[in-house]
Amino acid sequence: MSAFSRLWHRAPLWRMSLYTIFPFLLLAVIFPPAYLIRLLPALKPITASIHNHLGMVDEPPATDNAAADGGGGNGGGGDGAVTMLPITDRLTNSIPFAGRVLPLPAGVWHPVMSVVNGPHGEVLENILVRVEGHVVTGLIGAEGNIQPVPESAITNIDATCHDDRNFMSRVISAHPPAMECWFTAAVYPSSINRTAVIANRLKEEGFILPPVFLKTGWSYSQPAGDHNVNVETVTMFLNPVNTDATKALRSPESWTKENLAQQPAASDFVKRTDTWIAAWAPVLHDGFNGDMLATNEAQRARLSRDPAAPLPGQGSPLD
Repeated sequence: MSAFSRLWHRAPLWRMSLYTIFPFLLLAVIFPPAYLIRLLPALKPITASIHNHLGMVDEPPATDNAAADGGGGNGGGGDGAVTMLPITDRLTNSIPFAGRVLPLPAGVWHPVMSVVNGPHGEVLENILVRVEGHVVTGLIGAEGNIQPVPESAITNIDATCHDDRNFMSRVISAHPPAMECWFTAAVYPSSINRTAVIANRLKEEGFILPPVFLKTGWSYSQPAGDHNVNVETVTMFLNPVNTDATKALRSPESWTKENLAQQPAASDFVKRTDTWIAAWAPVLHDGFNGDMLATNEAQRARLSRDPAAPLPGQGSPLD
């Protein structure tokens, strides 16, 4: 009797482990963890193809509008299943989001609510807020799919990057279905998606919304095989009137593209935001791919400081 035969008969646990290797390998291919996809990128289209053939991917009807609006953008998107989150939670550096990593700009961020869209909850949206004193210095609307969706669901995802009202926009990649771009523009709180729900929640905490926001957003879509894609949009609303130089520019007219040249302080804030999002977009890209090692912690801390970020040491009333 060979050594293998003796082991086969005398080690039932080892024998059972051999039996379970194949089903666990199959499960790893169907539901691969993020680290395995990073190690074996070729696994992603195989998994997407399996999901598609098993009917695990359905087209979410709200994705087209929501993606086009940049996740928390101007209108669009269905109401979905809204969950209010404990706003006293403190979030810094980065958070898990839609099976990926969402890097956060500088400061302490607090969750406001989470929204799940799609017939099977394919699209997740998170709303976060940052405050200094009782004044809102930033809002984030992040939206991403937790499983591949059809290309047809995101035909207008880059629409916000081609809006003539933008101060600046950059298309980094434009080879459909792959796409990556960012933009900056001015908006008013009333134009933010789910304004009433967000405003009411913040009012309950005694927080004050500024009369105007500088909106900057990043959108990214990545092929996932079988005409499906993975997609994420991150829209950030920064308070541009919370500094000594800009506090008098509370009229929305001061922040229009046409009047910006007559307002040096506003123009400077916009230029600094353009510079910031151009440097921050690659960090968001790394987070999408779960590769936060592409930049070290010191680099991310430096890049995370947006023009509206509170100065170090300035606390939040929720602290």
